[in-house]
Amino acid sequence: MLAFDLETVWSGAYSVARMGLDRYVKDPRFKVTLVSLWSPSFQWVGKPSDLPVERLAGQDLCAHNAEFDSVCARMAIARGQMPAFSPASWTCTADMSVWHQYPRSLSASFYEMFGTQLSKEARDQMAGLDPEAISSNPAFQEYALLDSKACWELWNEFKDTWPEKEALLSQLTRKIASRGLPLDGPLCQKQIDALDVAMLEAGKALPWNGAAPITSPSALDDACRLAGIDPPPSSNEDDPKLLRWKNKHPTQAVWVEAMTRYRKANKAHKQFIGLILRTRPDARVSTRLKYCGAPHTGRWSGAGGLNFQAIPRAQVEGTSMKKCLAAPAGKVLVTADLSQIEPRILHWLAGDLEFLTLVGGGIDLYEAHGRASGLYKEEEPMKDFAPDTRHLCKARTLGLGYGCGAKRFVQVAHALTGGALTLSFAAARNAVLEYRKQNKKVVKLWDQLEEALRFFIQRDEDVGEILTPNGKPIKYFDLSEKDGDLVAAVTKGDKTKRLFGGLLVENLVQATAREIFADALLRLEAMGLPVCLHVHDSVTVEVAEAEGDAALSALVQVLSEPPAWAKGLPLAAEGEIKGHY
Repeated sequence: MLAFDLETVWSGAYSVARMGLDRYVKDPRFKVTLVSLWSPSFQWVGKPSDLPVERLAGQDLCAHNAEFDSVCARMAIARGQMPAFSPASWTCTADMSVWHQYPRSLSASFYEMFGTQLSKEARDQMAGLDPEAISSNPAFQEYALLDSKACWELWNEFKDTWPEKEALLSQLTRKIASRGLPLDGPLCQKQIDALDVAMLEAGKALPWNGAAPITSPSALDDACRLAGIDPPPSSNEDDPKLLRWKNKHPTQAVWVEAMTRYRKANKAHKQFIGLILRTRPDARVSTRLKYCGAPHTGRWSGAGGLNFQAIPRAQVEGTSMKKCLAAPAGKVLVTADLSQIEPRILHWLAGDLEFLTLVGGGIDLYEAHGRASGLYKEEEPMKDFAPDTRHLCKARTLGLGYGCGAKRFVQVAHALTGGALTLSFAAARNAVLEYRKQNKKVVKLWDQLEEALRFFIQRDEDVGEILTPNGKPIKYFDLSEKDGDLVAAVTKGDKTKRLFGGLLVENLVQATAREIFADALLRLEAMGLPVCLHVHDSVTVEVAEAEGDAALSALVQVLSEPPAWAKGLPLAAEGEIKGHY
């Protein structure tokens, strides 16, 4: 293994953080300034044009953020800044770090592993400098070589405990990003134009337009006082206090609504601009995700400045970001997702056989909860006969399995049912108490996980762990007990936070769901289905139109089959074929 690290031109205005990787490397200013290589038997640092490519051909390389280094290397080769080379593989030590629940950054991970602080002072000094000034500076060369050495040392520490499956998932995450999704650029521009009109109209409704920022709370307050009324008590459009204020002051309510309209349109506008700016020469946008974005559960998160994990479902001013991600002629996008995966896993882990039997028999999951809890006993399907009860069962199933209290459940129930269920505090408190009484196996699981961590404390160990059913450890660092509560950090070196049984169960459920989904991703890839994006528990592939039905059938089948280590878990999946995402 040979560690590879490169430095590039950057400044406050020109950086990956500001522009995203694709736009950054496409910019005329892009230039690699230094490359360093390190292994115990070979070290080199110098200009990219002098790169000893004979040492790289067919070589396994590791880099801390392998996507950045590999993409920048390919662009530098394409621009003639360095000679071409073809390594055997790229391994990302940042991914290795986060899987082990160490910090993602090189300096923080190295510190937590070895107790030595890597200085980033030299990198900060590079900002805005001429490439020649960087490549010829001995201090910068030493800095680059030390970084590649640190990268190799992290690889050496993690290599024996990083599963092969995870290495494949790390590589697949980068491959999915490189595939990306097709973008309908003209439609995207039309959406931007429509949002421009909406923001202009919203601004015209505000008396302070042109004198203060349109969304300025202080400008709103001043305008209200000038009109002889008190400012609104909240900016939350669902807050009952704000609704009463609007009814009382209909003239000024128009201002609040215009501000809300502007905020939503402006947010969507930025997202569409982000798509346009990140469009590649092949008319696609990279679907970058962060491997182990949540280190303790292993779930992916958004990355690259454009969060594909949070693409809006609802349209804003008639615009749709999803419709802009449109398949080219002759192709379709096929998407399938695991149905209610978390409550299924929760009751499977708790050993709730009655619930699992009902769900496995094909009964609607929320109805299964109602029947297992004694809330529903009719012969007719709950969805048709008692929709209000189903709303309650949905809220209970998704909201109370992790120890949610009454006050929080009022908000959770309203959100989970799209506003269909509004509970008083007393009703929420009663629902919480009933749930815990009727779902004793779930409550017992909360207690068991707390006791599992307390066992480590009793043995004077400050790192506890809980294993997923397939053996993936969820680690809790700096574990201790304070005032009767468990406290720990889920990333080594982070601040500790209070833990409780419901939260520990939530972590275990989500980590288990991630393991199941990860296994499915690898099976789909092995079947030749090119995944171009996955979000939470859904996966999207791009195939020829004639292959859409077969792809959908394969996706649903693979997602519905539990792995060998999850026998008895009743999985289900559903999907659709569309011309856009």
